[in-house]
Amino acid sequence: MKKRHAHHVDVVVAEKNSEGRSSLCSVVASLNCVPIPASSGLEAMSAIKQGQIDLVLLDVDLTFTGGENTLHEIRKVDPKLPIIMMSGVMTSTLARRLTDRGAQGFLLKPVQRAHLEMMLFQYLL
Repeated sequence: MKKRHAHHVDVVVAEKNSEGRSSLCSVVASLNCVPIPASSGLEAMSAIKQGQIDLVLLDVDLTFTGGENTLHEIRKVDPKLPIIMMSGVMTSTLARRLTDRGAQGFLLKPVQRAHLEMMLFQYLL
């Protein structure tokens, strides 16, 4: 187990929209986690390669590499890292495809605090 019981939990918040990213970061912070903002798949990957990340919130519609490709790349680096995909539109086909590629869960955007909280507790406790 990685630093589950250490004093802080690092959560990558990969969201292309800066407003959405900052509001997600403040929700993550209010849940006693440390948000690490990323505006692209490349930024998310570099944060993951740099340190002990506990969970990733990943926008399906990320620019450049795209959320699905980023998901695939993260899996190659860290097969066990919990990854929660976020999307404004989540179809069962998309959810199944993302699950097949290694996603643990899904959040519909705009993300509700209560849903995010449930996801964090589910994967971090």
